[in-house]
Amino acid sequence: MISESLKIIKAELGRHIGNLNDNGSEKDVVLGNISQLENDETGILKDKVVITLVNSEEESALKNSSSFYRSNGALTFQNPPVYLNLYLLFTANWPGNYEVALSRLSSVMEFFQGKNIFTIQNSPNSIADQESFTDPDFIELRLILDMYTMTFEQINHLWGSLGGKQIPFLMYKMRLVKIDSDRVIREGKVIDETQNGTGVIDN
Repeated sequence: MISESLKIIKAELGRHIGNLNDNGSEKDVVLGNISQLENDETGILKDKVVITLVNSEEESALKNSSSFYRSNGALTFQNPPVYLNLYLLFTANWPGNYEVALSRLSSVMEFFQGKNIFTIQNSPNSIADQESFTDPDFIELRLILDMYTMTFEQINHLWGSLGGKQIPFLMYKMRLVKIDSDRVIREGKVIDETQNGTGVIDN
């Protein structure tokens, strides 16, 4: 689900940049590990907006959902879904043209200012482009992107961990990616009545 969700963001942002009147292209947006920039011998990250997943966290507010479900007279125990918040780094990697890098970064900001919620209904083309979109959870897919502001200290730690020099970037927090294996842990019959020494008691 993580990969598919990021592909939606990539496709939607790529379409936006491709529609710009400054020689922008859908291919200007890629999913990639920006920490591998110095080892990018083939140039797949060059002159691109690179989307990198740099952190993930569980949404604790949604952890307390029920684990028991009634189905056809049976009681099923199943671990509740995990909801993730993903931290996405958008870097504008135009090493030979700083002005273009800043322009592309502005385009990213403008796009998410105009559209920061992504569903099947408002992103049908991007979902149709992906052959792997067969999970029924996509019916209720809802991704929300908010800009995430970092302190100078956090920025220093981030780029230090990525092992490279800072280039123009934006950070967004994407909520909520649902992870659910649909794996039933165990099943049992629902207890509809109990019996004591005097007879049957309906529950």
